[in-house]
Amino acid sequence: MYKLHQYQQTLVNQARQKLSKKSKSVLIVSPAGSGKSVIIAEIARLALLKPDGQVMFTVHRKELVEQIKQSFENNDVDLNRCTVMTVGKIANRLDSLPKPTLIITDETHHSLAKTYQSIYEYYSDVPRLGFSASPWRMNGKGLGNVYDSMVEGPSVEWLIKNNYLAPYKYYSVKLVDDEKLKRSSTGDYTNKSIDDAIGRTIFGDVISTYKKVADGKQAIVYCHSIEFSKYIAEQFNKSGIKAAHADSKTPNKEREQIMSDFKKGILQVISNVDLISEGFNVPDCSVVIMLRPTESLVLNIQQSMRGMRYKPNKISTIIDHVGNYSRFGLPDSERFWSLDDREKRKKKTNTDSIVIKQCPECFFVMKGGVNTCPNCGAELKADAVKMDEKKDVKLEVITNYIVTKKVSELNSYKELQEYAKAKKYKNGWVYYQAKLKGII
Repeated sequence: MYKLHQYQQTLVNQARQKLSKKSKSVLIVSPAGSGKSVIIAEIARLALLKPDGQVMFTVHRKELVEQIKQSFENNDVDLNRCTVMTVGKIANRLDSLPKPTLIITDETHHSLAKTYQSIYEYYSDVPRLGFSASPWRMNGKGLGNVYDSMVEGPSVEWLIKNNYLAPYKYYSVKLVDDEKLKRSSTGDYTNKSIDDAIGRTIFGDVISTYKKVADGKQAIVYCHSIEFSKYIAEQFNKSGIKAAHADSKTPNKEREQIMSDFKKGILQVISNVDLISEGFNVPDCSVVIMLRPTESLVLNIQQSMRGMRYKPNKISTIIDHVGNYSRFGLPDSERFWSLDDREKRKKKTNTDSIVIKQCPECFFVMKGGVNTCPNCGAELKADAVKMDEKKDVKLEVITNYIVTKKVSELNSYKELQEYAKAKKYKNGWVYYQAKLKGII
């Protein structure tokens, strides 16, 4: 059986107390990497202490179903008295499944979907618990229609300070043209616009940055498309760094072999698309490379914090090539969770803001309030980005990394223009260099 940390036991106690009083449904918020599966397994075990106890656990992905079954077994939870299925399977079997005395939903920020709602309506008299590291939806809808109350675990900052999550170093060498990013009906960026914004000129920078700040360490790369992810893996391999691609369509045996090779150290890099994010069980590593720009706070948190599972003396390295930190802050930025609907974007204000700085020398990203880079010792300018997280304000990138490049490394007319602007060169310089390089 699991021995819970005190903060985990506190969450269990708080949730059970709320259910025993007026709340019929409770949302439990606990950061990524804080051990949600352990908390879920303990709540399930306690629920089955009652003679008539019957637990229903549901989530949106089959891989997460297998993980929770293992966690239940490790905590002496009687699987014969549990229904553990994906939401789709449960919704299609409501008439034949045993009636639960408690419904548990993991990754419950998805639970406004019709399939979840059909389950909750069918078992309208059954108490519910939901778990999420980030109860946030892109359309701004809160979970107040699903849950009566909410309990929150400790912050990411607290978990780092108390050795429950690994500390991190965050670097951002931005390689994406935000002006080309277009949103789809979901609110996130379309794959085509990401293709246009990233192009295929960035791979040398991706690999050189990895070698500079994380050489030899195992890394997980997040991409937006299968084609792009495969190409990234190919470029790493050509550079002598053993890499493989995986996605949700990769055959199970092949995927298991990739994960096994990663765990054994045969592979240094796994490049993936929407696979290694929400609760997906992969071997631990310390490096994350973000190549997918997103407007989803949920996706950003799940991906950026993937390398922060705690181990003694471990420091996670996060390499953000798409400026996601400028949209959502850093992993330990303070979050304000609520069951209420979220306000629409508003103009930046100077209230309740978080200050973020980026070092122009080593690209290290940090919270404001410092005049010297804690990573390389360089002096920092007073200006910084201010971020109003309560109102979800979109930010500007604070440092143009292009000025740190050599002229020989500038490969497009736009890069030449940015470089000339940063250096205050005349327009004729851009035209002359473009002609020399054969760009025009």
